[in-house]
Amino acid sequence: MNGSKQVLERNITAYNARDLDGYLSNQQADVQFVLPGGIKLKGRDEVGQFTQAMWSAFPDGTLEFGRQVIGDGTAATELVFTGTHTGPMTTPNGAIPPAGKRVNVQSVSILEIKDGLVASEHVYLDQLEMMSQLGLAPTPPSGG
Repeated sequence: MNGSKQVLERNITAYNARDLDGYLSNQQADVQFVLPGGIKLKGRDEVGQFTQAMWSAFPDGTLEFGRQVIGDGTAATELVFTGTHTGPMTTPNGAIPPAGKRVNVQSVSILEIKDGLVASEHVYLDQLEMMSQLGLAPTPPSGG
């Protein structure tokens, strides 16, 4: 198995098992994590705090892989996040109270892998889709 693929597998396995130590040990100490909305996390501590906050907001949340493009030291992967929003969700604009709704959100992550660990991850997702599924924004019209 390609080294980049192994890193991805370790990441998702630790995330879904709620193994924070295992998840963070799969990241470089100075990992960079970039999310929509201008969120830029640096280092294991910040990534750990964000991950714990997501687990608190979506205690049953899981990730599954979709299509992947794996290279030497890089990976692009589709992800599907599924979970129920039963805890407050921390955002740059304050906490969103639990909506009690289940979401199924697709995203893409581009990862740089260095020395067998994640050096950076850039996450691309449709925030409006997630907010609509939570009942916090109108449902976008479907294309015809």
